[in-house]
Amino acid sequence: MITSVIRSFWFRALLSASVLAYLLGTLDGGEAWRAMTTVNPRYLLAAVVVDAITRATMVGRWIVLIRSQGDAISFWNAGRIFLVSSFIGTALPTGGADITRAYALSQHTDNGRAAVASVAVDRLLGVTALMLLAVVGLSLTSDAATNPLRLFATTISVVTVIATTTAFFGDYLTNLMFPTQIRQHPVGQWIIDTAANIALFRTRYRVLAIVFLQSLLVQALRIFEVFLLGSGLGLNVEFTYYLSVMPIGLLAFMLPVSIAGIGVPQGIVVWLLQPLGISGAQSFALSTLIVVLGVFCTIPGLFLYLRNRNSLG
Repeated sequence: MITSVIRSFWFRALLSASVLAYLLGTLDGGEAWRAMTTVNPRYLLAAVVVDAITRATMVGRWIVLIRSQGDAISFWNAGRIFLVSSFIGTALPTGGADITRAYALSQHTDNGRAAVASVAVDRLLGVTALMLLAVVGLSLTSDAATNPLRLFATTISVVTVIATTTAFFGDYLTNLMFPTQIRQHPVGQWIIDTAANIALFRTRYRVLAIVFLQSLLVQALRIFEVFLLGSGLGLNVEFTYYLSVMPIGLLAFMLPVSIAGIGVPQGIVVWLLQPLGISGAQSFALSTLIVVLGVFCTIPGLFLYLRNRNSLG
Protein backbone atom coordinates (compact mmCIF):
# COMPACT_ATOMS: atom_id res chain seq x y z
CA MET A 1 0.00 0.00 0.00
CA ILE A 2 2.72 2.48 1.03
CA THR A 3 4.87 1.53 -1.98
CA SER A 4 1.98 2.02 -4.42
CA VAL A 5 1.27 5.46 -2.96
CA ILE A 6 4.92 6.53 -3.24
CA ARG A 7 5.04 5.38 -6.86
CA SER A 8 1.83 7.16 -7.81
CA PHE A 9 1.88 10.19 -10.08
CA TRP A 10 -0.13 12.29 -7.65
CA PHE A 11 2.19 11.61 -4.73
CA ARG A 12 5.20 12.69 -6.76
CA ALA A 13 3.35 15.72 -8.09
CA LEU A 14 2.35 16.73 -4.56
CA LEU A 15 5.88 16.16 -3.26
CA SER A 16 7.38 18.19 -6.12
CA ALA A 17 4.90 21.02 -5.58
CA SER A 18 5.45 21.02 -1.81
CA VAL A 19 9.25 21.18 -2.04
CA LEU A 20 9.04 23.83 -4.76
CA ALA A 21 6.65 25.92 -2.65
CA TYR A 22 8.97 25.59 0.36
CA LEU A 23 11.99 26.69 -1.67
CA LEU A 24 10.19 29.66 -3.15
CA GLY A 25 8.97 30.63 0.30
CA THR A 26 12.45 30.63 1.84
CA LEU A 27 14.47 32.39 -0.84
CA ASP A 28 14.41 35.64 -2.76
CA GLY A 29 12.35 34.85 -5.85
CA GLY A 30 13.27 38.15 -7.47
CA GLU A 31 16.98 37.42 -7.11
CA ALA A 32 16.52 33.94 -8.56
CA TRP A 33 14.60 35.33 -11.53
CA ARG A 34 17.20 38.03 -12.19
CA ALA A 35 19.97 35.43 -12.04
CA MET A 36 18.26 33.21 -14.61
CA THR A 37 17.40 36.05 -16.99
CA THR A 38 20.90 37.52 -16.89
CA VAL A 39 22.79 34.25 -17.37
CA ASN A 40 25.78 34.67 -19.69
CA PRO A 41 24.53 33.51 -23.13
CA ARG A 42 27.94 32.16 -24.15
CA TYR A 43 28.01 29.75 -21.22
CA LEU A 44 24.39 28.84 -21.89
CA LEU A 45 25.14 28.07 -25.54
CA ALA A 46 28.18 26.03 -24.52
CA ALA A 47 25.98 24.04 -22.13
CA VAL A 48 23.52 23.32 -24.95
CA VAL A 49 26.37 22.05 -27.16
CA VAL A 50 27.70 19.85 -24.34
CA ASP A 51 24.19 18.49 -23.78
CA ALA A 52 23.90 17.57 -27.46
CA ILE A 53 27.25 15.74 -27.33
CA THR A 54 26.13 13.99 -24.16
CA ARG A 55 22.90 12.75 -25.73
CA ALA A 56 24.72 11.53 -28.84
CA THR A 57 27.13 9.59 -26.61
CA MET A 58 24.19 8.12 -24.69
CA VAL A 59 22.63 6.91 -27.94
CA GLY A 60 25.94 5.34 -29.00
CA ARG A 61 26.24 3.64 -25.59
CA TRP A 62 22.76 2.19 -25.89
CA ILE A 63 23.44 0.91 -29.41
CA VAL A 64 26.41 -1.08 -28.12
CA LEU A 65 24.11 -2.83 -25.64
CA ILE A 66 21.38 -3.48 -28.21
CA ARG A 67 23.74 -4.89 -30.84
CA SER A 68 25.44 -7.12 -28.27
CA GLN A 69 22.06 -8.88 -27.97
CA GLY A 70 22.09 -9.67 -31.67
CA ASP A 71 19.60 -6.97 -32.67
CA ALA A 72 20.57 -4.77 -35.61
CA ILE A 73 19.62 -1.14 -35.17
CA SER A 74 20.87 1.98 -36.88
CA PHE A 75 22.08 5.09 -35.10
CA TRP A 76 19.15 6.98 -36.62
CA ASN A 77 16.49 4.57 -35.33
CA ALA A 78 18.07 4.34 -31.88
CA GLY A 79 18.48 8.11 -31.77
CA ARG A 80 14.88 8.66 -32.83
CA ILE A 81 13.57 6.34 -30.12
CA PHE A 82 15.87 7.93 -27.55
CA LEU A 83 14.91 11.52 -28.41
CA VAL A 84 11.16 10.90 -28.66
CA SER A 85 11.21 8.95 -25.42
CA SER A 86 13.15 11.76 -23.72
CA PHE A 87 10.55 14.27 -24.89
CA ILE A 88 7.62 12.16 -23.71
CA GLY A 89 9.46 11.49 -20.45
CA THR A 90 9.46 15.21 -19.58
CA ALA A 91 5.72 14.97 -18.93
CA LEU A 92 6.05 11.78 -16.88
CA PRO A 93 7.43 11.04 -13.41
CA THR A 94 11.20 10.59 -13.30
CA GLY A 95 12.01 7.26 -14.95
CA GLY A 96 9.18 7.58 -17.45
CA ALA A 97 11.62 8.16 -20.30
CA ASP A 98 13.33 4.81 -19.61
CA ILE A 99 10.00 2.97 -19.56
CA THR A 100 8.94 4.64 -22.80
CA ARG A 101 12.30 3.86 -24.39
CA ALA A 102 12.10 0.19 -23.41
CA TYR A 103 8.55 -0.06 -24.77
CA ALA A 104 9.51 1.65 -28.04
CA LEU A 105 12.48 -0.66 -28.58
CA SER A 106 10.35 -3.71 -27.82
CA GLN A 107 8.21 -2.77 -30.82
CA HIS A 108 11.29 -3.00 -33.04
CA THR A 109 12.67 -6.30 -31.76
CA ASP A 110 11.41 -9.84 -31.31
CA ASN A 111 12.38 -9.92 -27.63
CA GLY A 112 10.66 -7.39 -25.39
CA ARG A 113 12.54 -8.65 -22.33
CA ALA A 114 15.86 -8.03 -24.07
CA ALA A 115 14.73 -4.47 -24.85
CA VAL A 116 13.98 -3.86 -21.18
CA ALA A 117 17.32 -5.44 -20.24
CA SER A 118 19.27 -3.10 -22.54
CA VAL A 119 17.66 -0.04 -20.95
CA ALA A 120 18.12 -1.43 -17.43
CA VAL A 121 21.83 -2.20 -17.95
CA ASP A 122 22.28 1.21 -19.58
CA ARG A 123 20.83 2.88 -16.49
CA LEU A 124 22.69 0.66 -13.99
CA LEU A 125 26.09 1.39 -15.51
CA GLY A 126 25.24 5.08 -15.83
CA VAL A 127 24.43 5.40 -12.13
CA THR A 128 27.53 3.43 -11.15
CA ALA A 129 29.75 5.68 -13.27
CA LEU A 130 28.14 8.76 -11.73
CA MET A 131 28.88 7.67 -8.18
CA LEU A 132 32.42 6.64 -9.11
CA LEU A 133 33.02 10.20 -10.30
CA ALA A 134 31.75 11.43 -6.93
CA VAL A 135 34.43 9.37 -5.16
CA VAL A 136 37.08 10.63 -7.60
CA GLY A 137 35.97 14.20 -7.04
CA LEU A 138 36.06 13.85 -3.26
CA SER A 139 39.57 12.41 -3.46
CA LEU A 140 40.75 15.41 -5.49
CA THR A 141 39.59 18.07 -3.07
CA SER A 142 40.34 18.78 0.56
CA ASP A 143 37.72 21.52 0.78
CA ALA A 144 36.20 21.52 4.27
CA ALA A 145 32.81 22.12 2.65
CA THR A 146 32.83 18.60 1.25
CA ASN A 147 33.65 16.88 4.57
CA PRO A 148 30.02 16.31 5.64
CA LEU A 149 29.34 14.76 2.23
CA ARG A 150 32.25 12.35 2.11
CA LEU A 151 30.67 9.58 4.16
CA PHE A 152 27.31 10.15 2.49
CA ALA A 153 28.71 9.97 -1.05
CA THR A 154 30.94 7.01 -0.25
CA THR A 155 28.04 5.12 1.32
CA ILE A 156 25.80 5.76 -1.70
CA SER A 157 28.61 4.66 -4.02
CA VAL A 158 29.12 1.38 -2.16
CA VAL A 159 25.39 0.70 -2.08
CA THR A 160 25.17 1.48 -5.81
CA VAL A 161 27.97 -0.95 -6.66
CA ILE A 162 26.34 -3.67 -4.56
CA ALA A 163 22.93 -3.05 -6.15
CA THR A 164 24.42 -3.06 -9.66
CA THR A 165 26.33 -6.28 -9.04
CA THR A 166 23.22 -7.90 -7.55
CA ALA A 167 21.15 -6.92 -10.60
CA PHE A 168 23.44 -8.95 -12.85
CA PHE A 169 22.66 -12.01 -10.74
CA GLY A 170 18.94 -11.41 -10.79
CA ASP A 171 18.30 -14.70 -12.59
CA TYR A 172 19.55 -16.64 -9.57
CA LEU A 173 17.82 -14.39 -7.06
CA THR A 174 14.39 -14.46 -8.71
CA ASN A 175 14.38 -18.25 -8.94
CA LEU A 176 15.63 -18.50 -5.38
CA MET A 177 13.26 -15.97 -3.81
CA PHE A 178 10.10 -16.34 -5.88
CA PRO A 179 7.74 -19.11 -4.73
CA THR A 180 6.41 -21.53 -7.36
CA GLN A 181 3.06 -19.72 -7.58
CA ILE A 182 4.71 -16.42 -8.54
CA ARG A 183 7.16 -18.08 -10.93
CA GLN A 184 4.24 -19.65 -12.80
CA HIS A 185 2.28 -16.41 -12.95
CA PRO A 186 2.66 -14.43 -16.23
CA VAL A 187 3.98 -11.35 -14.39
CA GLY A 188 6.43 -13.44 -12.38
CA GLN A 189 7.60 -15.20 -15.51
CA TRP A 190 8.10 -11.84 -17.22
CA ILE A 191 10.27 -10.63 -14.34
CA ILE A 192 12.30 -13.86 -14.37
CA ASP A 193 12.83 -13.67 -18.14
CA THR A 194 13.86 -10.02 -17.92
CA ALA A 195 16.30 -10.81 -15.10
CA ALA A 196 17.75 -13.61 -17.23
CA ASN A 197 18.29 -11.19 -20.13
CA ILE A 198 20.08 -8.76 -17.82
CA ALA A 199 22.22 -11.63 -16.51
CA LEU A 200 23.38 -12.40 -20.06
CA PHE A 201 25.52 -9.26 -19.89
CA ARG A 202 27.40 -10.76 -16.96
CA THR A 203 29.90 -12.47 -19.23
CA ARG A 204 30.04 -9.78 -21.91
CA TYR A 205 33.12 -8.17 -20.43
CA ARG A 206 34.12 -6.19 -23.50
CA VAL A 207 30.63 -4.76 -23.92
CA LEU A 208 30.39 -3.84 -20.25
CA ALA A 209 33.83 -2.20 -20.36
CA ILE A 210 32.98 -0.12 -23.44
CA VAL A 211 29.60 0.97 -22.10
CA PHE A 212 31.03 1.78 -18.68
CA LEU A 213 33.74 3.98 -20.21
CA GLN A 214 31.08 5.71 -22.28
CA SER A 215 29.03 6.14 -19.11
CA LEU A 216 31.96 7.82 -17.39
CA LEU A 217 32.23 10.23 -20.32
CA VAL A 218 28.48 10.91 -20.26
CA GLN A 219 28.42 11.66 -16.54
CA ALA A 220 31.56 13.80 -16.72
CA LEU A 221 29.93 15.83 -19.51
CA ARG A 222 26.76 16.24 -17.46
CA ILE A 223 28.76 17.57 -14.51
CA PHE A 224 30.69 19.88 -16.85
CA GLU A 225 27.35 21.11 -18.19
CA VAL A 226 26.29 22.07 -14.65
CA PHE A 227 29.66 23.80 -14.19
CA LEU A 228 29.01 25.85 -17.35
CA LEU A 229 25.55 26.84 -16.15
CA GLY A 230 26.96 27.81 -12.76
CA SER A 231 29.70 29.85 -14.42
CA GLY A 232 27.07 31.53 -16.58
CA LEU A 233 25.29 32.58 -13.39
CA GLY A 234 28.52 33.96 -12.01
CA LEU A 235 28.87 31.36 -9.25
CA ASN A 236 32.42 31.17 -7.94
CA VAL A 237 32.53 27.39 -7.66
CA GLU A 238 35.45 25.28 -8.88
CA PHE A 239 34.87 22.32 -11.16
CA THR A 240 36.35 19.94 -8.58
CA TYR A 241 33.60 20.88 -6.14
CA TYR A 242 30.94 20.12 -8.75
CA LEU A 243 32.70 16.83 -9.43
CA SER A 244 32.62 16.04 -5.72
CA VAL A 245 29.00 16.82 -4.90
CA MET A 246 26.97 17.22 -8.08
CA PRO A 247 26.74 13.45 -8.75
CA ILE A 248 24.43 13.36 -5.73
CA GLY A 249 22.33 16.14 -7.24
CA LEU A 250 22.22 14.47 -10.67
CA LEU A 251 21.31 11.17 -9.02
CA ALA A 252 18.33 12.93 -7.45
CA PHE A 253 17.21 14.03 -10.93
CA MET A 254 17.31 10.36 -11.99
CA LEU A 255 15.35 8.93 -9.05
CA PRO A 256 11.56 8.49 -9.30
CA VAL A 257 10.81 11.14 -6.67
CA SER A 258 9.69 14.07 -8.81
CA ILE A 259 7.98 15.21 -11.98
CA ALA A 260 10.50 16.28 -14.65
CA GLY A 261 13.12 16.91 -11.95
CA ILE A 262 11.09 19.68 -10.30
CA GLY A 263 11.05 20.02 -6.51
CA VAL A 264 13.11 17.45 -4.61
CA PRO A 265 16.18 17.46 -6.93
CA GLN A 266 16.20 21.27 -6.90
CA GLY A 267 16.14 21.27 -3.11
CA ILE A 268 19.08 18.88 -3.04
CA VAL A 269 21.11 21.13 -5.37
CA VAL A 270 20.40 24.09 -3.07
CA TRP A 271 21.56 22.00 -0.09
CA LEU A 272 24.74 20.88 -1.85
CA LEU A 273 25.84 24.46 -2.56
CA GLN A 274 25.05 25.84 0.90
CA PRO A 275 28.50 24.95 2.39
CA LEU A 276 30.11 27.38 -0.07
CA GLY A 277 27.86 30.24 1.00
CA ILE A 278 25.98 30.30 -2.31
CA SER A 279 22.64 32.00 -1.74
CA GLY A 280 19.49 29.93 -2.00
CA ALA A 281 18.29 32.12 -4.85
CA GLN A 282 21.42 31.53 -6.92
CA SER A 283 21.52 27.77 -6.32
CA PHE A 284 17.79 27.56 -7.04
CA ALA A 285 18.42 29.44 -10.29
CA LEU A 286 21.08 26.86 -11.18
CA SER A 287 18.79 23.93 -10.41
CA THR A 288 16.02 25.54 -12.46
CA LEU A 289 18.35 26.06 -15.41
CA ILE A 290 19.29 22.37 -15.22
CA VAL A 291 15.59 21.48 -15.49
CA VAL A 292 14.86 24.02 -18.25
CA LEU A 293 17.88 23.02 -20.31
CA GLY A 294 16.96 19.36 -19.95
CA VAL A 295 13.47 20.06 -21.28
CA PHE A 296 14.74 22.40 -24.02
CA CYS A 297 17.15 19.78 -25.35
CA THR A 298 14.28 17.31 -25.81
CA ILE A 299 12.67 19.59 -28.43
CA PRO A 300 14.21 17.55 -31.30
CA GLY A 301 12.19 14.63 -29.91
CA LEU A 302 9.04 16.75 -30.18
CA PHE A 303 9.72 17.43 -33.88
CA LEU A 304 10.37 13.75 -34.53
CA TYR A 305 7.20 12.81 -32.66
CA LEU A 306 5.09 15.28 -34.65
CA ARG A 307 6.69 14.11 -37.87
CA ASN A 308 5.68 10.55 -37.22
CA ARG A 309 3.01 9.98 -34.56
CA ASN A 310 3.74 6.26 -34.75
CA SER A 311 7.45 6.67 -33.95
CA LEU A 312 6.98 4.71 -30.73
CA GLY A 313 5.25 1.88 -32.44
